[in-house]
Amino acid sequence: MRRAALLLAVLALVVASVATACAEAMPQARRIVSANLCADRLVLALAPRAHVVSASALAFDPALSTVWREAQGLRPNRGDAEEILALSPDLVVLGAHAPRATAEALRRLGLRVHVVGLAEDLGAAKEEIRSLARALGEGARGEEMVAALDARIAAIAAGATTRRAAVLLAGGWTAGSGTMADALLAAASVANIASRAGLRGHGALRLEALVAADPDLLVVEDAGDAGASLSAELLAHPVLARGRARVLRMPARLWACPDAALADAAALVAGAAR
Repeated sequence: MRRAALLLAVLALVVASVATACAEAMPQARRIVSANLCADRLVLALAPRAHVVSASALAFDPALSTVWREAQGLRPNRGDAEEILALSPDLVVLGAHAPRATAEALRRLGLRVHVVGLAEDLGAAKEEIRSLARALGEGARGEEMVAALDARIAAIAAGATTRRAAVLLAGGWTAGSGTMADALLAAASVANIASRAGLRGHGALRLEALVAADPDLLVVEDAGDAGASLSAELLAHPVLARGRARVLRMPARLWACPDAALADAAALVAGAAR
């Protein structure tokens, strides 16, 4: 029985090794179409610029994109299957919220499709980076990006001072455990009052609970919208206006995608918490 279990374990290791080798041996993509903002950011960081044919229309918006300069000169796309097909790509990179029908249609037409998934913590973000890098045929670049992210996060954690914070998202919600916002606070040694209260995922944070928690820091997501947001209205409440909490306005683009900008977000939190 033990021998059989050992043989199965060895077989599993062999299969995993072969799968890894195959993934890392993928040919370098030379006509890449990216049809999602997070995909744009990773593709333009990992692939040679000359190999990128098109990026999503959002890639060109400085309020949302961290790669709007790099995107200049590329053809913008709206993510339509017909539009993508006309560009004759050898790799199409979509986002997690892309219509399933689009990915299926492109695959049926013989195109290679990679979907950049959502990441709820830094470990998942690093896996997304590695996975796309392998699909691009740029595994080494992916490892370099992950190593740089790890180094920056380690340096941030080493200089952090423990504080308590509340996260106020653009829609008036807060972020508990199992969210990237919570993971970045933890990386900066900042305690998230929502996760400590037992909230998982995103949910409402009542004014009374916020005041009672008496956080040192309010991390307010700034989506760059010209109009008023629910989080801004909450900050304007007289009780919070008289409070001692420092306010950090976090550009939403910094923690929206599984890429190197996550370290920038963590650095902002750590700096505001000192």
